[in-house]
Amino acid sequence: MAIGALSALREAGIRVPDDIAVAGFDDITIARYLNPPLTSVHVPIVELGERAMAKLITALRDKTSTSQQDCSALLS
Repeated sequence: MAIGALSALREAGIRVPDDIAVAGFDDITIARYLNPPLTSVHVPIVELGERAMAKLITALRDKTSTSQQDCSALLS
């Protein structure tokens, strides 16, 4: 999305980063090769997936917890 935004801004004559700042969120490899390089947040997606799955399995095994609490636990 951020790369598309950079392209659209360039076509509109808006200068990045002089007129507006753009940042990405998933730290894709190509971001560093853009002009200007795209600032991007690194997200440990594999670790997040592992944690979410572990919490889901725990919630499914724990028959005494409520659905609302289980869903909240997945988001923490």
